[in-house]
Amino acid sequence: LYLCVLLVSSISCIHLVIYIYIYMANQGGGNNSVVLREYRKGNWTVQETMVLIEAKKMDDERRMKRSQHGDHSSEGGRSSKPAELRWKWVEDYCWRNGCLRSQNQCNDKWDNLMRDFKKVRDHERRLAADEHYSYWKIEKNERKERNLPSNMLPQIYEALVEVVERKWVGSTGGGGAAAAAGGSNSINAANMCYVVESRPTTSSEQPSALPPLILMQHTIS
Repeated sequence: LYLCVLLVSSISCIHLVIYIYIYMANQGGGNNSVVLREYRKGNWTVQETMVLIEAKKMDDERRMKRSQHGDHSSEGGRSSKPAELRWKWVEDYCWRNGCLRSQNQCNDKWDNLMRDFKKVRDHERRLAADEHYSYWKIEKNERKERNLPSNMLPQIYEALVEVVERKWVGSTGGGGAAAAAGGSNSINAANMCYVVESRPTTSSEQPSALPPLILMQHTIS
C-alpha cells in the first residue's frame, strides 16, 4: 500500500512539472520569448553591438511614448518598472534580431559602451580646436596613453550619439540636444582616416552611414 501511494505521488509530481512547463511556454509565446535560452558568450561582434544600441533606442522611445500618453506607470518621463524588466525587453528585442545575449550581458555591455562613449566625447570636447589630436586621428597606443578606449568604431560612436540626443530631446522637449551630447559630437569625415584598417573612408562618406558588411565579421571587446 505504501509503495502504491508513493508511485501515485511520483506520477502526480511529474504531471505537475509538465503542466508548469507547458504553461510557461504558452505564456512566453506571445512575445517570442523562450523558456530556456542558450546564450552566446565571448566578445561582442559589431553587428551584435549595433543591435543592442538599436534595442536601447527603441526601449527609450517606447518608454517616452508611454509617459507622453499619461501612463501612470511612469513618473517624470521615466518608467517605474524595475530595471530587470526593461532589460528583459531589450534581451527579447536582441533575440528577435539575431543577438543571442542575456539581459545581464546586455546591461553590462551597455554600461561599457556608455563609459567608452563618454571618454571619447569628453576628449573631443577638450580638443575641439585642435583636430590633430582628435580621437579619430591618433593611433591606438596614444589612445591608451590618454586613458581612452582603443577600439571605438566610428559607426558605433555615431549610433550612441543618436541615442543620447534622442533621449535628451525626449526629456527636455527638444531643447539642448547638441549640448547634452557634447556639442558637435558627429564625427568630422576628415577625421575618420586612421586606425580602423578594414574600414576605408572617403571624403564623400557620410558620418551616419552604416558600416560595410565586412566589418560585421570583426569582434570588439
